Amino acid sequence: MDLRIETTPGGENGVSMGTDEDTVDSLRKELDESLARVSALEAKLAGQARERAELVHLVSHELRTPITVISGFGRLLQNEAHGTLNKEQTHYIDQSLKACRRLDEFVVDLLDASPESGSPLSVEIEDADLHALIRARLESLAPLLDERGIKIELDLTARGSRLPFDERRIEQVITNLMTNAIRYGRWKGVIRISTQSVRVGTENTIEVSIEDDGPGIPVEDRERLFAPYVRGDAGSGCEGLGIGLAICRRVIASHGGTIWVDTGELGGARFVFVLPQPTPTHQGS
Repeated sequence: MDLRIETTPGGENGVSMGTDEDTVDSLRKELDESLARVSALEAKLAGQARERAELVHLVSHELRTPITVISGFGRLLQNEAHGTLNKEQTHYIDQSLKACRRLDEFVVDLLDASPESGSPLSVEIEDADLHALIRARLESLAPLLDERGIKIELDLTARGSRLPFDERRIEQVITNLMTNAIRYGRWKGVIRISTQSVRVGTENTIEVSIEDDGPGIPVEDRERLFAPYVRGDAGSGCEGLGIGLAICRRVIASHGGTIWVDTGELGGARFVFVLPQPTPTHQGS
């Protein structure tokens, strides 16, 4: 076969230089347009971040007044300033005041150390009983559980439930995870709470898991749920600010632990967090 390649002035093999220049110009135009879109997106995200910060501060400020009022009336009742309370009424008032204190502390967290800020999360580590804390939170959340007819399966098998942690912060984590399980679990369903001792490398840890029988969380969404202002499936009808899990991650990280979500045996979401459990030191007499 006789193959002939003709050349033309201004190019080789029949391709003019003008075509290359047109391609470069087209690519440069596409790049400029892409950079413009990126800049616009960055500006939009920055604006949304400012709006979220302003909203958090506004909501936090507006919450302080009703919290103070509710707490004030609660203390009046607790002190029996307007009549004697029976044992059951005293218990309900005590639980209500505890809930007000937790809400007030949560508002302070939003103002001083929001999940998207780079400020460190302060913790006060002391020796405490993790199992006792879990049982106390179950007692406080009993009205919500009864309202939805949810049963609790409790399996606290970790060895040595006393370990160093910030009781208020870990209480916050357990409350967030349990209220999520109540919110997304089935009506008259089951929530399973368990602890177990787990050896991670050379370190002793306690693993806490809280799982529900709800719709679960798709694999592709699991990690992003721990980002600030990210909420679950809007189609579930559940509402929230999308900051609870972000706070949970910061709290657990401040203790040197980890938290994640997977699928549990009940078919729903299973949230797990791990806390280091230092080996007790025995001093001689």
